[in-house]
Amino acid sequence: MKNKFVFIVLARTLLFFTRAGIADSNDKNYFGIQYGIGNYSEDGISQEFNPTALIGRFGHYFHPSFSIEGRLGLGLQDDTQFLSEFGVDGFDATLELDSIIGVYGTGHFNLNESFSIYGVLGVSKVKGTASLPSIPALESTEANSGISYGVGVDIGVGNNIALNIEYMQYLDKPDYDFGTIGLGVVFGF
Repeated sequence: MKNKFVFIVLARTLLFFTRAGIADSNDKNYFGIQYGIGNYSEDGISQEFNPTALIGRFGHYFHPSFSIEGRLGLGLQDDTQFLSEFGVDGFDATLELDSIIGVYGTGHFNLNESFSIYGVLGVSKVKGTASLPSIPALESTEANSGISYGVGVDIGVGNNIALNIEYMQYLDKPDYDFGTIGLGVVFGF
């Protein structure tokens, strides 16, 4: 994964060395929803797949700069790519994201009352289905879990409402990886 080292260092720094933020975020809950554009790449395959997902987030602030959150994501749209490396004529292959589920620690660095950056570190289980549309019998569903990390920005737009942009690496395995760029909204209560 490109820039993997930068993301890990930033996430760790934000998780462990954050300063106190907005005083009233202590002992609060939040709910968020994101539209995620996925990026799946695998060694030996020339194309990247970009399925989309709807990701729900629910968290609790234990400190103004630290929260624990759970996520549940469901695939919205699969992605089909033409793969030429497996034969002269090649073929179409489709990747569908079935689900994402995980638990994460999130360190928040509040720059002011309406703008904060955060780092995420946790564990995810991702389930997906790969298929060949021209050969319907060839379909494979697989679920994998692993360490996940990411960074994001929350921009306050109202009382307990923030817009959100985030990069999240859900799986980072030796021969493949899967991450998302997410756009969403977060509600505090």
